[in-house]
Amino acid sequence: MNILILTGKFGMGHASTARALEQRVTEELPQARVTVADIMEEAVGPASAAVVYQLFETVVRHGGTIYNKIYRSCNRESSMPIPARQRFFRAIDRLMVRTEPQVVISTLPLCTRLAAEYKKRDRGRYTLVSCITDISCHSEWIAPGVDLYCAASVQTKEALVRAGVDQNRILVTGVPVRPAFRVPAAGERRAKRVLVMGGGLGLMPEDPKFYLRLAAIPGVEVTVITGGNGELYEKLQGLAPNIEVLPFVKNVDAYMRRCDVMISKPGGITLFEAIASDLPLLAFCPALEQEKLNAAFLQQHHIGAVLPASPEPMVWVVEDLLLQRGALDEMRRNMDKLRRSMDLGALLYRLDEREEACA
Repeated sequence: MNILILTGKFGMGHASTARALEQRVTEELPQARVTVADIMEEAVGPASAAVVYQLFETVVRHGGTIYNKIYRSCNRESSMPIPARQRFFRAIDRLMVRTEPQVVISTLPLCTRLAAEYKKRDRGRYTLVSCITDISCHSEWIAPGVDLYCAASVQTKEALVRAGVDQNRILVTGVPVRPAFRVPAAGERRAKRVLVMGGGLGLMPEDPKFYLRLAAIPGVEVTVITGGNGELYEKLQGLAPNIEVLPFVKNVDAYMRRCDVMISKPGGITLFEAIASDLPLLAFCPALEQEKLNAAFLQQHHIGAVLPASPEPMVWVVEDLLLQRGALDEMRRNMDKLRRSMDLGALLYRLDEREEACA
């Protein structure tokens, strides 16, 4: 069976989910041939795609209000028109010829819409899976022709049902993460070690005083992963003996397993990597619409907290949590309940059935 996973780098979470799915499917269904394709790179080429993604990063960093306005305007029954539609369809044509998929999985709303419309035109005969990478269920994830929805949570499933999706076509899988993200074995986790991240873009406090205040908490060791924020990486070098500063790393799972609590922006992939790693998440005060809903989810399920906007009160919350007896343990118990409510194996079972039908 051939499986095509369509994605894009509008935020690193969509591409990370695609790679996680690729790894899980390859491990569980070794006979399947899996291809991951970046729809923007396929449509306009890597160089032009890099420019588009850089513009998106600029909007996220400096134009949150604009981003949220676009996000809300798209979340309506009448979807926004897709620019350069024919260019995207030509790219999908090429991918179809190259990969001949029986299953197409989308980890990006744009890809869901494109693959659904392509299928509707009777130009593709494949099972279409829409894999939702946030707690919120934006209308762009829903399209006629989608055969199966992978919901991030029970709440996501309920939102899909309210939007008219047949509940028999919804699986609560969580947001897929790589198997490397797992509950740490006894002895791996070191108490009072704090991990600070800001996603792939390194969207996190720029003032070194914030990190010095964290490091001043008695007995605390701080690891800071700055991602693509090279300026912050340079700024924090040599700040204090108990502050470890790293740029973008490929083995973030290892750092998550050894830490007691994580401070980060509440992106969808970050949230589910934390759940998979049994690591309570303290979220920076969110600015983007879908991250506000992710933050509400972690508060509702008591698996973390949303930090105040000001750096000094942020540190007070972290210190209180580290000093409270049993507070982190309770959050981990709640994470365990969430993990048990999610079953990525259900998707793999459906794919296995499809493979047998193709044999």
